[in-house]
Amino acid sequence: MHSILVVVFDNEAKAEEGETQLLQMDKDGTIGIYGYAVVAKKKDGTVVVKQADGHGSLSPFAESLLGRLSDSIHPISHWTAPKSSDSAAESSKTRSDINEMVEVLLPNRVAIVADVEEEWPPVLDARMDSIGGAVFRWTVSEVQHALDM
Repeated sequence: MHSILVVVFDNEAKAEEGETQLLQMDKDGTIGIYGYAVVAKKKDGTVVVKQADGHGSLSPFAESLLGRLSDSIHPISHWTAPKSSDSAAESSKTRSDINEMVEVLLPNRVAIVADVEEEWPPVLDARMDSIGGAVFRWTVSEVQHALDM
């Protein structure tokens, strides 16, 4: 499954540990990383990219999501939902999850935003949880609907 992940950590040291774990999982074939970036939220609420990887670039969906991380003052509820009722329900839940993630990414916290291919998400979740990472995950189609692309 192609997923967009945001893993939030309390500090840069934990995020570096998370990055090391993600890269190891990619190396041993547990996941496939298409691209990722390490970002930090500053005191003023803006999000800065601390590091981009050499695995390739983030998808347009991940980049759009990354752009929304700075917008914690304006909840993402104003995003337009698709016309279908199933898609609208999915989009509403995704927007709610994104808003929750924005609330967790407080100033001075660091996150990894990644495009990954994963077969069994609990493996990644367990590794990130063991080092204090809060994992948020969406399929590309969920992010596409939520961002109304």
